[in-house]
Amino acid sequence: MSDSGRIVTLLTDFGLRDHFVAAMKGVILSLNPNITLVDITHMIPAQDIHSAAFTLGQAYSCFPPGTIHLAVVDPGVGSARKALAASAGTHFFVAPDNGILSYVQKSQEDFAAHEITADHYFRKPVSSTFHGRDVFAPIAGYISRDIPLRQLGPALPKPVQLKIPVPAKMREDLIQAAVLAVDHFGNLITNLMPGDLPVFDPAQPRTVKMLAGQKEITAFHRTYSEGRPGEIFVVPGSTGYLEIVMKEGSAASVLNVKSGAPIGVILSL
Repeated sequence: MSDSGRIVTLLTDFGLRDHFVAAMKGVILSLNPNITLVDITHMIPAQDIHSAAFTLGQAYSCFPPGTIHLAVVDPGVGSARKALAASAGTHFFVAPDNGILSYVQKSQEDFAAHEITADHYFRKPVSSTFHGRDVFAPIAGYISRDIPLRQLGPALPKPVQLKIPVPAKMREDLIQAAVLAVDHFGNLITNLMPGDLPVFDPAQPRTVKMLAGQKEITAFHRTYSEGRPGEIFVVPGSTGYLEIVMKEGSAASVLNVKSGAPIGVILSL
C-alpha cells in the first residue's frame, strides 16, 4: 500500500493539557507528512490498561483496511516490558506489550506480533519516560511507509494478554459478572450480553435482579429513553454488551462502581 493516504490512530492516557500527544504526532508527521492522524481518545484513565484495551477493541475495526493503530497506555515505560508491532486482519498495531491489544487478539485469529528490537528506527536519544514519542511514534511512522513488521524485530508468539473476565454461572440461579469499562456518561459496560439474561427473551418470563454497588437493579429497557429520570436500569448497548445506566445521570457515580467491579445476577427459578 502506498504511504499516501494512510491513517494512523492514536489512543493514550496522556490527556490534552500537556505536550505529549502533540509531540507524538510531530514525530509521525516528520516521517510521513502524507498520513491522516485520528485521535481515538487521550482520556483513558491514567495507567488503566483494561479500559484502553476495551476502547481499542471497540474502535479499531471501524477504520479502513491498512490503518495503523498506535496505543500507548504504558505504566511499565522504561522497564523490561517489550514493545511490539502487530498485524490483525487488515490492520496494524504499535503498542507496549502489556495486554493493551488483548481484545484485538481475541477477535482476530490471524493476529501476529513482533517484538520491536530494531532500535535504529527509534528517535534518539530515547527517553526512559516517554517511549510514546521516541519508540512507538516513529515505529508507526515507518510502518506507514510500508516498512514490513519483520524488519522491526523477531516474531513474538506469546504477547502479554489481559485476563478478560467472562460471566460465570455459580449456581442455576446465580451469575457472576463484571464491569468491563465505564464510558463518558457514567454507563457501566458489563461483560454480559442480552442472550445471557432471560429478561430479553419473551419466551423466558423469569425475573432477573442485577446487583451492582450494593444496589439491586430490576429495571430492564430496550432504549435509554424508556427509563424514568433518575432511574437506574439495564439496556443493551452499542458494544453488544449490557450496560447499567442512569437516566439523566451517572450510574457509575451513584453506585460508586469502577471498571473491574463485580456484578451479580440473580435469576428466579
